[in-house]
Amino acid sequence: MTGYLLDATGVSKRFGGVIALKDVDVRQRAGETLGMIGPNGSGKTTFVNLVTGHLSASGGSVTFDGRPILGAKPYQIAGAGLTRTYQAVRVFGQLSVRENVATAMVDARDPVGPDGLAEIADWLSIGHRFDARAGSLTLDEQRRVELLMRLVQRPKLVMLDEPVGGLSAHEVRAMIQLLSELKARCSLFVIEHTMKVIRELADKVVVLLAGEKLAEGPPAEILADARVVEKYLGSADA
Repeated sequence: MTGYLLDATGVSKRFGGVIALKDVDVRQRAGETLGMIGPNGSGKTTFVNLVTGHLSASGGSVTFDGRPILGAKPYQIAGAGLTRTYQAVRVFGQLSVRENVATAMVDARDPVGPDGLAEIADWLSIGHRFDARAGSLTLDEQRRVELLMRLVQRPKLVMLDEPVGGLSAHEVRAMIQLLSELKARCSLFVIEHTMKVIRELADKVVVLLAGEKLAEGPPAEILADARVVEKYLGSADA
């Protein structure tokens, strides 16, 4: 055991002659919220795809909760307690919210029971939409359904890929509040371009640039780092 919930060491990924990730180290403790930032194309989503089994790695090692997971299938990794959401929300649009949740429970090792499901759905303010077709919901509601589909699996870590993407200012504020409460339920790994989210939620921030780790540290320190401002933020007030 390393003492880390997620321990990625020397992770690399090549697509032909293109290096998407080069020797990236990321370590996260249980109960910690880790933020990952960087320009588009810096390797953030590629990192999440590797860790969650959606891509194979070209090098390095990843352990989750003390067990190696590189090479495992996404459903096996989710069953171990590590799951994720997506930049473009993924729900089954033609199915009801209830049916979407049922699909998420199929491969779960220990899904929540009816009472637990009702509690999470009400907390997400989506319980009253259970019989609605998922594709008819607003983007904000669909993001909440996607979260519900992950949380019914009792995850230890949820990796969130741009969770406020496309939301209005009011919805962003509500989502930040929701995610701040979610921190009491499980560990979070958050990719975001909206720095308000990173400032308010993250305990530690990792910055990627062109597939390499540029910096790591507390949010206030990282967002004031001259290298991060120059290469990514463009302004210390971003």
